[in-house]
Amino acid sequence: MKLYRLYILLALALLSSCNDAFFETTPPTQISTSEVFSSENNIDAFINGALRYLMENSTSQDNPGLPAIFLTHEVMGEDAFARDGRYGYRDSYPYRDPFDNTTRRALFFWTLQYTSIDHANNIIANIELDANSSTRLKHLKGQAYALRAYNYLNLVRQYQFTYSKDSNALAVPVYTEPTNPATVPNPLSSVSSIYDLIIDDLSEAENLLQGFERSIKNRPNLNVVYGLFARAYLTLENWTLASEYANKARQGFQIMTPAQYGEGFNDVSNREWIWGHPQTQTQNKGGASYLAYIETTPYTTNANGTNLYYGYNSIIPDPNFVDLFEDGDIRKSLFEVASQPAEALYAHYRYKKFRNKYPNHDGHIILMRSSEMLLIEAEAYARLNNIGDAVQTLNELRTNRNLSNLDASDFNNVSILDEILLERRRELWGEGFRLYDILRLQNAPVRLESTHTFVDDEDKTVRVRGHWITRFPDGSALVPNSKYFLFPIPLNEINNNDNL
Repeated sequence: MKLYRLYILLALALLSSCNDAFFETTPPTQISTSEVFSSENNIDAFINGALRYLMENSTSQDNPGLPAIFLTHEVMGEDAFARDGRYGYRDSYPYRDPFDNTTRRALFFWTLQYTSIDHANNIIANIELDANSSTRLKHLKGQAYALRAYNYLNLVRQYQFTYSKDSNALAVPVYTEPTNPATVPNPLSSVSSIYDLIIDDLSEAENLLQGFERSIKNRPNLNVVYGLFARAYLTLENWTLASEYANKARQGFQIMTPAQYGEGFNDVSNREWIWGHPQTQTQNKGGASYLAYIETTPYTTNANGTNLYYGYNSIIPDPNFVDLFEDGDIRKSLFEVASQPAEALYAHYRYKKFRNKYPNHDGHIILMRSSEMLLIEAEAYARLNNIGDAVQTLNELRTNRNLSNLDASDFNNVSILDEILLERRRELWGEGFRLYDILRLQNAPVRLESTHTFVDDEDKTVRVRGHWITRFPDGSALVPNSKYFLFPIPLNEINNNDNL
């Protein structure tokens, strides 16, 4: 790792705001480590800056912080595709980027997450707790442990195959101390050892965050920690703990109603959002933002009545994905075909799940919500052959999507699991989970050409546009456990770390 790149960030970018004025920014030019950690308020501001760095740092328009990884995960599956020729994710969709370790995106994904880990390591290393330590100081250190666990949980699922395939496989280097220019780069650690660290970090966070009441949902609290536990145990296939922690994570966060589902997935105030990142117009950076790529809802029309869109609108739902929804499902009502020949998305499905806020384009980033936790809980019950609880849990979601309840007597162990996994695809589309599930379940996307047609505004029958890439770059078929699903260690890291 190019260690010097991590060191300077402590003094430059992280005291970007305080918890009483979240969006105020006063970037200092020279701050020593001792000054950063000289008070609880400074540490709090450091954590706030660290979270903003992870979510907002951008090296280009198509790398809008961590959400760039979410969007890449989506277009590497089967339910979304990158609009042909449109800027942003046209190379991720055909598995060329980030598979190629020489690309700027491969370097960005690696650097972003390891820098965030270094931020967490600095907080952990510079907060010494004893019997006289304040509760607030414990809460600050607990948030750092949660942040570090979150990053490693993402990395171990991006750079290596799933735990059950080979827990001894080497994945990524592990750093638990702050780095500086003299730090010797570490070798790769095994999948199992990284999960051990994740569980240990989450256990520390769980202990330290007792009683923490956050004022803004960007901060990891106990619910977030429980949710990260649930994600980890889901991949570790510890079904009992996965269900236990998923249930704990969603306590206090009701499943959103059908009406709320159609409001646009753009605000942390939504009752279902356990964790999210609020942004102002300035921080959202216009085109360099999550919603600028995933939103496909027109926000106004021109003088001729033609629909106009904000942002790149690069990531489109596949027509075959629309077929997965039952009639009456509130989610199905959010799909519509762009039927005006003059509009930018002509002949594509629009999906109004994501809608930016207008006129300021300051929509928020979703990181965790209770529907995800409910689906983890339901899947865990199904894996434990508890069909009754699996169906009952799933029905809690279905009721809030305008669907009738399922009857447990209609399912066996296999069919209920299939239904839950299908529901993950329907419910979590666009939120960054698809690649994780492809790797976890050791299956392959099934990309089919579109057969949907519509009659456009000029009364012509036209085929709805869908997948235009159905094979890997080498021409081979999409298969499970392919090298093309894994993120690459960037060439810069290989050249600078002799211990890999």
